[in-house]
Amino acid sequence: MSQFDRLFDRKAGNARKWADQVLAEKFGLTANAIPMDLADLDFPVAPPIHQAIMTRAAVPDYSYTYIPEAFYETVIAWNARRFGLQLEKDWIKLSYGTVPTLHYLVQAFTEQNEAVLINTPAYDPFAEAVRNNHRQLVTSPLMLVDNRYEFDFADMAAKMQQPDVKMFILCSPQNPSGRVWTAEELARVGELCRQHQVLLISDEIHRDIVYPGVTFTSIWQACPAIQSQSILCLSPNKAFNLGGLKTSYVVIPDPAIRARLSAQFAANSITSPNSFAVPALIAAYTDCDAWLDEMVAYIAANFAYLANRLQVIPEIQVMPSDSGFLAWLDTHRLFSDETAMKRFFTATDLSCVVGSYFVADGEGFVRLNIGMPRPLLKEALDRIVATYATWPRIGQEA
Repeated sequence: MSQFDRLFDRKAGNARKWADQVLAEKFGLTANAIPMDLADLDFPVAPPIHQAIMTRAAVPDYSYTYIPEAFYETVIAWNARRFGLQLEKDWIKLSYGTVPTLHYLVQAFTEQNEAVLINTPAYDPFAEAVRNNHRQLVTSPLMLVDNRYEFDFADMAAKMQQPDVKMFILCSPQNPSGRVWTAEELARVGELCRQHQVLLISDEIHRDIVYPGVTFTSIWQACPAIQSQSILCLSPNKAFNLGGLKTSYVVIPDPAIRARLSAQFAANSITSPNSFAVPALIAAYTDCDAWLDEMVAYIAANFAYLANRLQVIPEIQVMPSDSGFLAWLDTHRLFSDETAMKRFFTATDLSCVVGSYFVADGEGFVRLNIGMPRPLLKEALDRIVATYATWPRIGQEA
C-alpha cells in the first residue's frame, strides 16, 4: 500500500476545497461530496516539511523575519539538481504567491490600457491580473490537434505585432491540460517575444510534477537569449501543497527588470516573509526528493486509472497529459451545454471546474483534480459512471 493511498480529514485544517458551506453554496453539493475543483492535493504534507514547521513553531516568536542565506542556497541547488538551471542569488526574489506576483508584474511592466497576451484556454487568474489592473487582455487560442494543444505561432506573431501588446504570459506546463511544451516549441515562443520586444513571463510552477518519461524544458534552456527579456515564476506550492503559506519566487537575470520589480514590490509593501514559509521551502527542496518522485509517479498512475475507467463513456474524451494532477476532459458529445454539465456533476455529488472558467476556448470541457488517494478517486469515478448510466443523451433531455 502506498503512503498516498491513505485517507485523511482535510476539513480539520479548514481546507477551503473541503468546506461543506462552500461545496453547498457554490456547487449545490452535500456533506458527502468529493471536491475535484480546487488545484491542491489531498495528501498529507511530506514529513520533512511537517517537521520543519513544527520545529519552527516550537520557537515562540512569530514576528517579522528576514530571508536567510539558506533560502537562496536551497533554491539555487534545487533548480540545478532537478532542472539543470544555473541561477544566481541576485536573480531571486521571494514573493507571496504566484497569482499576486502576476498582478505586481502587470503593474510594473505595463501601463493602463496597454495589452497583455495569453494563450487560451488559460488559468483564469492570468486574465484577472490583466483586467484587475485595467490593462487590455489579448488572447491567442491554442490549436487542438489530435486531442493535444499546440501553439498557433502565426496568430501569436500577429497579436505580438499589435503596438499595445507589451507582455506575454506563458503557462509551462500548461494549465488546464498538463501539456509539457517541447524545446522546439518554446524556442519559437522565445524568438517571437524577442522579435517583437514583448516581455515574457513564464509561469513554470507545475514543472515539479512532470510525469516519468516526460522531459520538461524551461524557456531559458530552449531560448537562452530570452533571459534578458523574461521572468520565471516558480514555487513549491503545487508540488508540496503549500498554497496556504503563500510562498513563491521570481527569477530575473536582467538588473534593470529586477530593479523595476523591486520598486513595485516596495509600492505594494512586500517585505517580511511568512514565518513558516521559508523553513517549509528549505525542507521541501532539501529533504523531499524521494517523496516527490513517489508522489509524481502516483499521480501519473491516477491519470492512467482515470483514462482507463472513463473508456466506458465514449462521449467523454480524456486529453492526454504530461504533468500535474489535473485532468482535462472533452464532454461536447455528452452535454448539450454547460448547464447540463453542471447538473450532471451535481447529480454525482462531485465538484469540478467547467470550461468557461478558463477565459476562452474551454467551453465543453471540464477539469477534474485527481491529486487524491486512489480509493477516493475510485469512488469519484464510480459515481461518474453510475450517473452516466441513467443520464439522457444529447437530444433526449426532458
